Amino acid sequence: MKISEIETASPEALAPILLAAIQRLGQLGRNGAVALASLVEHDDDNVEEAAEWIADVAAGRLRE
Repeated sequence: MKISEIETASPEALAPILLAAIQRLGQLGRNGAVALASLVEHDDDNVEEAAEWIADVAAGRLRE
């Protein structure tokens, strides 16, 4: 998937890519987190909401 396609991607198409990116970020540790933080603007509501959803997924609280 190209970055330009992310905005119109379905949840089913986006989820495996997001999972791979999150796993890789976890492997990179602090360096990966710092690189991501450098791209995120302060008070980005979309990032804050996404972080809450990801925390729920990581905690096993979100299952269909």
